Amino acid sequence: MARRLRLESASSLAISILLVLVSLYFLSNSITLMQLEEPRVAASLLAAVIGLATLSASVTLLRTWVIARVYEEAKKDVESEEEHEII
Repeated sequence: MARRLRLESASSLAISILLVLVSLYFLSNSITLMQLEEPRVAASLLAAVIGLATLSASVTLLRTWVIARVYEEAKKDVESEEEHEII
């Protein structure tokens, strides 16, 4: 069970980092499209929207990952305190 949680935690972290990289790619692509001699406004706006959406998703996933880690630590602390009270 603990190994599965670690695997899910690692995969969640890896996916969120991948989403950050994808969002940075789209945001830089958006800036590049704006700087062309003939700016491609629709394409640059679409790239910016995709970049911001993936950045939002990655931040949400990272936040959830951090909250889950803090919850697991708090749960371990409570369980260890309950064991000391029983003894």
